Amino acid sequence: MVEPFLSQSWYRLCNLRPRLRPHVLIHRHRFRGSVWYVLQDAASGKSHRFTPIAYYFIASIDGRLSVDAVWNEMAETFGNEAPSQDDVIRLLTQLYSADLLRLDTQPDALELFDRYSRQSQSLLKRNLKSPLSITLPLWDPDFFLKRMLPLFRPLFSRTGLFLWLATIAPAIYLATLHAKELAGNLSDRVFAAEGLLLIALVYPIVKLLHEFGHGLATKAFGGEVHQMGLMFLVFFPVPYVDASASAGFRSKYQRAAVAGAGIIVETFLAACGLYLWLAVEAGPVRAVAFDVMLVSGMSTVLVNGNPLLKFDGYFVLIDLIEMPNLAPRSTKYWASLIERRVFGVEKKSDPLSFGEHVWLLVFAPASYVYRMIVLFGISLFIATHYLVIGILLALWGLFSGIAMPAAKMLWHVVASPQLRRHRVRAVGITSLALAAVAGPVLLVPLPLNTLSQGTIWLPEEAYVRAGADGFLEKVAAPAGSHVEKGAPLFQSSDPVLTMQLSILEARVRELGTQFRAEWLTNRAQAEVTSREIEEASAELKRSRERSRRLIAHSATAGTFVVDRTSDLPERYFREGDVLGYVTPAHGQTVRVVVSQDDIDLVRKRLVRVSVRIPGQAEISLPAKILHEAPAAIDHLPSKALASVSGGPITTDPRDTEGLKSLRRWFQIDLDISESPAPPVFGSRVYVRFEHEWEPAATQIERRVRQLFLAQLHA
Repeated sequence: MVEPFLSQSWYRLCNLRPRLRPHVLIHRHRFRGSVWYVLQDAASGKSHRFTPIAYYFIASIDGRLSVDAVWNEMAETFGNEAPSQDDVIRLLTQLYSADLLRLDTQPDALELFDRYSRQSQSLLKRNLKSPLSITLPLWDPDFFLKRMLPLFRPLFSRTGLFLWLATIAPAIYLATLHAKELAGNLSDRVFAAEGLLLIALVYPIVKLLHEFGHGLATKAFGGEVHQMGLMFLVFFPVPYVDASASAGFRSKYQRAAVAGAGIIVETFLAACGLYLWLAVEAGPVRAVAFDVMLVSGMSTVLVNGNPLLKFDGYFVLIDLIEMPNLAPRSTKYWASLIERRVFGVEKKSDPLSFGEHVWLLVFAPASYVYRMIVLFGISLFIATHYLVIGILLALWGLFSGIAMPAAKMLWHVVASPQLRRHRVRAVGITSLALAAVAGPVLLVPLPLNTLSQGTIWLPEEAYVRAGADGFLEKVAAPAGSHVEKGAPLFQSSDPVLTMQLSILEARVRELGTQFRAEWLTNRAQAEVTSREIEEASAELKRSRERSRRLIAHSATAGTFVVDRTSDLPERYFREGDVLGYVTPAHGQTVRVVVSQDDIDLVRKRLVRVSVRIPGQAEISLPAKILHEAPAAIDHLPSKALASVSGGPITTDPRDTEGLKSLRRWFQIDLDISESPAPPVFGSRVYVRFEHEWEPAATQIERRVRQLFLAQLHA
């Protein structure tokens, strides 16, 4: 459909004599070989891009010529390429909405006050509309940055780039060498109380240096920075600086350098933090260095430096590839593509090069997928220690990433004027697409599993304990050998007990001789001596029993397990101390804990149980339930399940043993009989309880209801 050259609304504004406001600056840029003009509002910092034809109109409105006169001149100059009257109306509307036009003759001072008032009201409305992202301007840093620039100007050169690379490259290599040490027990270090406190202190400082990097880069290339303040993201203060003056730089590399200055600062801080972390011993300084490295490195790699999210990396990308507004243009490109190819709307497509088509086609879906991965990855990471917060964050991600876009899409389909001639087709295709997506969610049963962790558990008869106090002399059986029930395993000695036995045996002999002598001469005294013999004999019997218990025997048949046999001889053990284990030859017991939310599924809807053992992860071992504890407990069966040991369960920090959990759990014992190799006692295992299948909607409804059960009694 061809757009008319004339407009019925032209009479409303043809006699206006607008002109640009005095604070508007004009810059000529080249994007992908084409000339564009960027209008920069120095008062608000916003920038707007226009084509050469649009700029011809903008440059012609000087407050003296009317809109109609300018348009007629353009019609004579450009001929068939001249804009239609509707094009001019849209351009004027865009300029007026952006507060770039002055349509009256009020004095400049009054205009300035009115402009400032509108900006203040706009900021207030924006803060009230988005209370979780409040902007608070505090300071004009331009003079300060101007004074500091001579100190840092050498860094904005090839020398500075070389120094940055010389700092970063070795740090990347060292980080790969120490990757296990850096990532080990990461969640516990982050979510510990002292870890959260240090991060809360380090984060604003790192971000302040980050923002100063943007500001100094802007000043170094000739721009001005007139606003710095705090942005409260979920009520947490984060510094920000207005570096929008960089939009006027003609060099795309200068614009990219300003956008990437914060990334350069943070990666430099991360490298310095790594060097300090490697150099110092454990303590507060090392903890601070680790947090600087964590905040600077992780935020740069995952968020700030990634071009798929609309942070610094994104602005570096769009400057280097010369495609401003890539994200909204890509979204609009997909919307236009669907309207033309799927809904059959006849609309003129913008002339684009092959490279622009590729970027616009790829960016929106790639950005969306990565954004969801990051959001749900962070939710899962947080949920390992703060379940409710993690679930709420995931629900917010579902709402903002799926529900809201879907609602906007549906509203566009049913209400957009552009689809009025194709409404039936658009609604029909959209309904079929929704049915294809919602059908599996609402109707098709999907696997339902309860995942938990447990430990390899041994019965009491499997423990080999010291029967009496003594020094271990030898290990009577080789480690790993098969032993029968009653086989001697450990031989201990007690010099004091040996001496007591000698004394008691001599005492019994002496009393026996005395008794025989007194029996013939003094029967009364003989009776007393007889009682002394009984007492001494009883004590001797007890000592001999203790001596026999110095040899520890196996209480069951199985595989003899003992650690560091070379270190055991001559060590002192008290009665009851564990010397080793005899693991059963057939069958192993797994003690697993199940949350209160999942115990009902395990009890009533269990189909099968399987266990995976670290080191044998490719093998799923079938298991069966032996017995279940009748009541929930808050005392973990093993420290391997506690978060302090890398397990999934958060424990009470006040508990010295580290076994008291903050929630109550149900304890279940499982039997696994088909393990190809005997697992190590005490090792953590992964257990999956498989249930009857359910649609995803039912599963989600159950989890949401459980989440709010305590508060809403759902």
